[in-house]
Amino acid sequence: VGYSYVELEAALKEGDFEKADDITRNALIELAGEEAIERKFVYFTEVKEIPVKDLQTIDNLWVSYSDGNFGYSVQKKIWTGCKKKWGPFFKKLDWTTGENNAYRSWRGGEYIYKMDAAKGHLPLTSCLRGTQLLKNLFEHPAFETGKKGDSDGGAKPDWMKF
Repeated sequence: VGYSYVELEAALKEGDFEKADDITRNALIELAGEEAIERKFVYFTEVKEIPVKDLQTIDNLWVSYSDGNFGYSVQKKIWTGCKKKWGPFFKKLDWTTGENNAYRSWRGGEYIYKMDAAKGHLPLTSCLRGTQLLKNLFEHPAFETGKKGDSDGGAKPDWMKF
């Protein structure tokens, strides 16, 4: 693990999911490399640069401190269950609202940063530039199943066990 997750763990432990979401977004940018840091967002092509252990740690923290409600592995299961169709996936995560399924406004504070949000609602990943970033996160080796080092859906890593 090449990044300190103390701040993320503390925010999740406190139930401050909005702060944890911001920390997660910043961690992904930092882990994606210098160009992502300079532009302040991750291109989908940079996802492969993020180390497996770091993505698994981020996911394990989210899953552990949300009682299995949030995390990328949770979102991937929902996406797969929606046959990898984005419309039904966004609706299931409650990222859209109303009869026209308009995207919730991030700047308008319409996302839900509480434990009772829809399963998979957090962490947020911007799809304003398209869904390729989210798709590449879900298809990252960190979330492959049945292979050595795969994500075990939220089991705590050794350093978190007490």
